[in-house]
Parts: sequence; C-alpha cells; structure tokens
Amino acid sequence: MTNAMASLHDLDPQYPVPLVQEFLSRPENKALLDYVYKDPFGCHVFPGDMEDYPLSSFFADMNSDIARAAQIHLWVYIPCCRYRCHFCQFPTITLNPHTASSQAIMKELVDLNIKEARLWLAKLPSLAAVEVGEFNIFGGTPSLLPEMELRRLVAFYKNHFNFSATTMRFEGEPGTLTKSYLSLLQELGFTKVSFGAQSFVDGIISASGRTHSAQECIETVYNARAVGIDWVSVDLIYGMLGQSVKDVGYDMEKIRQLDLSHVVCTKLHLEEFMKIRTGISGERRSLWQNRGLGNCNGMSFPSLGKQYQMRELIEKYLKGAYHEHPAMYFYRHDRQPEKWKGLITDLDKQYPEIAIGLGGSSKCTKAEAINVTRYSAYKNTVHEERLPIQESRGMSPAHREVIAFKMALSTLAPVNDAVFKERFEGKGFFENEIINSALNELVKRSLVVIKSDEVILTPNGVTLVEAIVNTQFASARAQHA
Repeated sequence: MTNAMASLHDLDPQYPVPLVQEFLSRPENKALLDYVYKDPFGCHVFPGDMEDYPLSSFFADMNSDIARAAQIHLWVYIPCCRYRCHFCQFPTITLNPHTASSQAIMKELVDLNIKEARLWLAKLPSLAAVEVGEFNIFGGTPSLLPEMELRRLVAFYKNHFNFSATTMRFEGEPGTLTKSYLSLLQELGFTKVSFGAQSFVDGIISASGRTHSAQECIETVYNARAVGIDWVSVDLIYGMLGQSVKDVGYDMEKIRQLDLSHVVCTKLHLEEFMKIRTGISGERRSLWQNRGLGNCNGMSFPSLGKQYQMRELIEKYLKGAYHEHPAMYFYRHDRQPEKWKGLITDLDKQYPEIAIGLGGSSKCTKAEAINVTRYSAYKNTVHEERLPIQESRGMSPAHREVIAFKMALSTLAPVNDAVFKERFEGKGFFENEIINSALNELVKRSLVVIKSDEVILTPNGVTLVEAIVNTQFASARAQHA
C-alpha cells in the first residue's frame, strides 16, 4: 500500500468513513489521490500559460479590462507581523511593534505602498476612475499599523481611487484587533473585519506558533459587534499539527455559538507557494515544511483520511445555516458571499484585481503580474520609480476560456454555458477542446453532471474541486498539445 493510500485509510473510528474515500481508492483515480496527498494550496490558483509576457502588454491588457469592468477588487498588502506562524510562507517582516525602529519600518511600509500605488495609477490611466467594488487591507498583520499611519494610508486610497460604492474590508490578528482599534476601523469606514483564529483549541493554536488565545478570538468577535462591525469572518484551518477530528467538531460548535456571518475553513497547505504561484507569492519554506510531516514535539499531523472526516464534519455542522461559495468560504444564509471572491471568480464578473505591496498578484482576463517577494528588492525598485513586478504572464485565447471555466467551477455554483457565451462572443465552453475533454473525463468519473447547458459538481466533485481544477484540465491540455 502506498503512503498516500495508507494515509487515506487512516481514520478516526468514532466518525463515519468519508464519502470520497471509496472514490480515491480506485486505481484509475491514483493521480487525484497523489495530488491531494501533497496538500495543495487551493483552487484559486489560475496562472497564465504564456511565460515572459512583456510588461507593456500586461499593462495594455489590464488597462483595457479595467476600462470595461463594472468594478475591480483592490488589495493593499501590509507585510509585517509580531511573529511568524509555523505554516506561513508569506513574505513578511517580523518586528516588535513597541520599538522605535519598528515604528519607523511601519511608516516606511506605508510610504512604499503609497508610492507603488502612484506608479500603478500612472501606468493605468483607467484605474483612478473605475469603481472599486471591495477594498481590502490585509497582511501580514496590518492591525500593527499605528493610528496615524493607518489614517494616512486610508486617506490616500479614498482620495485617489473611486470609492463611490466601495465595501471596505480589513484583516487583522486577534492579539492586535483591540476594541479601540476596531473603533478606529469603524470610524474610517470599514464594515468588514476578518482574522485568522486557525482553531478555537488553545493547544492547536500554540502548536502553530501563534501567541493569541482562543478567548481573544471570541472577544474580538464581540468587540467588533460592539463598535458596529457586524460582518466578521474567521479563518480556520483543518489538518493542523496535533489536531483531531474532535477538535474540528469543537471549532464548528464555537462557530455556531458565535453565529458568525462568514467563516473560511481551509485545509492546511504545505505545497510550496513558489511552485504553485498563489495570490500572494511565497518567499520561503515554512517551519513545518522544513521539518516535514512527521512528529513534531510529540505531536503529529492528521492523516488524509482524517482530514476528509474533518471536511465532512465541517459540512455537517454548517449545513442549513451556511452556504459554501466559493470552495472553503462559508456564508450565513441571511448574508451575501464574500464580495471580493465573487468579483474575481463568478462567471458573470471575473473582474480585474490589483494588489499593491510586497509579493502581491494582479490579474485581468488576459494577463497577470506578481510583485517581488524580497523586501530589500521591493524597496529599491519602488525608490527607483519602477513597479516592483517580478514576473508577468499572458493568457492565450483558448487558455482564457479554460481559466474562466475553472474559476467558475471553483465557486461550486453550476457553470452556465449561456453566461459563458456572453463572455466569449457566442462561443460555448463545449467548443473549447480542453474544457470539453476534461468534462468528458469528469462525467465518466461522476465528478460532475451535465444538465441542459449547466455543469454541476457532484458531492465528490465539491470535495475534490481543488484537485479537479488543478489536474484534470492540465491533463486535457497535455492530450491536445
């Protein structure tokens, strides 16, 4: 028995056998099993197929898309943290926020971010006028920013971009999202707050290298509501070091008790970001990657089988009160799904996104560009009045159709051919040989069903959507190369 198969069949006897186990145990599905065993990051990785794409072409493509888009999503990345989590691969600067030198670095980060934003505005004439659908300050830990610097950063973006109908979202960390800081966010116009709890079990939190407690996470939710921010999203991870299926059930009970508007439940990802090119490019391997998936301080990582038991338990707890859209993102039925995710993945939108800051990734329908991840290189490039773009890729016409379909599939909603035809001048996705070939295989494996002009994921398809979008279409492309 292979390591992957043994891990799949290693279950907690107190919980049901996951539905997907039988499917992944079949010999014909070995490639999918091998893929999920490696812990992929997730389904929102959609790289272009044309390497060494000229930056001038990227800017032309982006400017054209922005001019036609109803809205865009605007990211601002503040890469500073009090500590580095053991699973983190993001480019960050670790600092003590109470020292004078750290205060100077945070001022420098804001200076650089504003300077980079000005460079984007100069390169893309349409950028200042287009409506920003959602503005997101994320990190790192942007809640480390002193009040003066946060005010300066927000004022710049409000004064230089179209915020006429913008939703403002802020990502922080429980140990720094104090009630007074949340009040400041509310005053500045933020109506959404998100933070990573990772778990509500203190032992799991500590094992991941984080210094906050579960109680601080709970207090952050209540403090946000107390100051008038009712939209709160908490990020949880399953597959963590020392985590049991029971622990995930405990997390879900806390989510239900808190009656959160939104929750993200993602699988631990240990595949290197540098290889798979995520929304924020990886800088270096995490501590857990360096140590491997064996025992660590007497604790071990849960098997693949237990992780799928965790996934089914999440669905069981949240079913009824929450809806999943896109994969891993759950919203309460009386609320709306994550706006920024809809802007960039929903088939009838898929609008451009601009990410400003260290390691950010900007994308339109025809091209993408990723910023440098080394802080010294980032700083030097911006000071030289150049956008700190490390790499740009283009997307061939056929690949654009594949990307559009895969992004739509990742939302877990039915993919409608009529909507697809509206985007591609009357050409349906069945006419794309790569999409059609992949669909034939997915139907054969009962991962999707086709009803009239819609493609609908089956239960196994929903569970495996990350693997589907990252393997089946690549296989189909190789067949038609």
